[in-house]
Amino acid sequence: MAAAASLNYSVNLLDEVSPGHSSGDAMNAENTLPGFPARFKGERVWKGSDMAKREMEWTTLLSDQDREEITKALHHFTGELNGSSQVWLGLGPESLSVNTFPLSPGLHGRLRAVSEAVHEGRGFAVLRGLRPEDFTQEENVLMYAGISAHVAPLRGFQDLNRELVICHVVSQELQPGAEEENLRPAFTNERLVAHHFFLAPSHQAFHTDVGDVLSLCTLDISSSGGETMLVSSSQLYNEFAEVRPDLLRELSKNWVSFVAQDYHAEGTPLINTAYPGDKLVFQYSRLPVTGFRRNSTTQHHYSLPPPTPARLEAMDLLERLAWKHSLALPAHAGDVAYINNLTLMHARRGFDLDPLTGTPLPSKRHLVKMLLRDPELKWELPRCLDWYSRRVYGANREGGTRWERWDLVSGCGDGQAARQEQGGHGNGHGNGMRSYDSGSGSTGGGGGANPSGGGGSGSGGGTLSNG
Repeated sequence: MAAAASLNYSVNLLDEVSPGHSSGDAMNAENTLPGFPARFKGERVWKGSDMAKREMEWTTLLSDQDREEITKALHHFTGELNGSSQVWLGLGPESLSVNTFPLSPGLHGRLRAVSEAVHEGRGFAVLRGLRPEDFTQEENVLMYAGISAHVAPLRGFQDLNRELVICHVVSQELQPGAEEENLRPAFTNERLVAHHFFLAPSHQAFHTDVGDVLSLCTLDISSSGGETMLVSSSQLYNEFAEVRPDLLRELSKNWVSFVAQDYHAEGTPLINTAYPGDKLVFQYSRLPVTGFRRNSTTQHHYSLPPPTPARLEAMDLLERLAWKHSLALPAHAGDVAYINNLTLMHARRGFDLDPLTGTPLPSKRHLVKMLLRDPELKWELPRCLDWYSRRVYGANREGGTRWERWDLVSGCGDGQAARQEQGGHGNGHGNGMRSYDSGSGSTGGGGGANPSGGGGSGSGGGTLSNG
């Protein structure tokens, strides 16, 4: 096998961007990209500095009554009422739905408003007020999934085997047996190298994942840093159109990542529009294009042409603009973020690093991730995304059925078919599930994904995303 290509370039993430850097004319009505407006407008166009002042607009606060209602719904699902152990109902977690996790019309309506904001408004919302310290990991995951069924009920697959629907995002550097070169960006707070491109100080590059709605539930937070960063892709588009329309055109061409063998060899454009044309779909991830670390599985594949200088320049500019206009979501244990993955990018600040050496420290940071879809509000995506839309939300078994794997506890997956373990846990609340395989007979729909989402390793096997 030929050696992986070496891409020699670097960039300072926090450099300021000046319109004077443009080598082309600003985008106007005469040279607008075919199928795209000259500029995107509306609620999905925002700057982080402005959005940070409007936190209460995008935060839904849960009251004591809401928490009591959610706990009651959990006990309804697990077969426990009033704290007394009862016979488990026999429902696997794949059965979580608005019917099996019932909430009042009022709370259900507020959660539907969250989905409306994600799909038709600013593109994200945060649910605040859960208290994960009062429950076991299993209970927290079940509550999170039950609540999310009212926001976007269809769960997407997150692993290369198309089975895993729950991913625990934890730092793995200091875990026994962890090999640094095999850790993916979501599961490390170590400094990453992408062929001389350093994500300093151990920040994660901006990217999208592999679904319509990216959801992150914070079970515990880091001692320092670790905030999830969001940026409006429509804002990035408008800035590219203003300062570098030549690079914007480059983004509209087909791009191929080093995992293309598993996706689509011809690649897809990074930017598209969803019907009726006023919704920007920007699917991008830098590291699967450039490669990262130094082992063969995470370098740019030898069979693919290296990114052109124009594409390297476009990625560098995108990173600078993204950090310039990003919003840091406040880190609170119990927060649940719902993010339109089709039109917002996300990243993560470095966290829990030794101030003298910059090496990773033990971290309690623990997020649980799902990739969701709301059949009622889903976007009508362009045909070029059909090939991987089916991969994330479609059927994964013969006859059009779906089979889901749930890792209810971090680290319980073994990379193979998980097992349902019957046994007690924690404080006695729950059904004894830790890692669960379902044989759901439901049929799958379509969905959005990211051709450059990349491989990964998380709890229970390789994941599709960087995030």
